[in-house]
Amino acid sequence: MYCPQCLVEYREGFTECSDCHVPLAAGPPPEANARFDPSLDLVIVLETDDPMQVGLAKGLLEDAGIPFFVLGDITTLVNSVDGLLHKWVRFQVPRDREAEAKELLEQMPEPVAETEATSESNAE
Repeated sequence: MYCPQCLVEYREGFTECSDCHVPLAAGPPPEANARFDPSLDLVIVLETDDPMQVGLAKGLLEDAGIPFFVLGDITTLVNSVDGLLHKWVRFQVPRDREAEAKELLEQMPEPVAETEATSESNAE
C-alpha cells in the first residue's frame, strides 16, 4: 500500500495517507523519478535539513495548489532518529510559480541552529 500523492509506503491494514488524507493504492509505489516530467522547467525554491521546515513547506505549497517536486528523502529526514545526519531536502517548483512559492516560503520561521537549541534547553 502506498499514497499516490506523496509515494509513502504503508503496511497492510491502512486505508488513507496520514499526511495527504487520500485513499492508498495497492502495491509498491512507483519510482519517484517516474513522476518527473523532464519537459518541466523547474527551479529550487527551498533547501533545508530541518524537518519542521520540510513539513511547513509541504503544507504551504499543497494548500496553495503549487505543484512541487522534492529532491531527497522526506520520510527519512522526518523520521530520522539521528539528528546529526543533516540530510538535505530541496523543493522544486515550475519556473512560472517560482515567485509565488518563494513568497509563501518566506513566511516560514528560520530554523533554530542545533547549538542554539541545545544551549537554550541547558539554560533552563
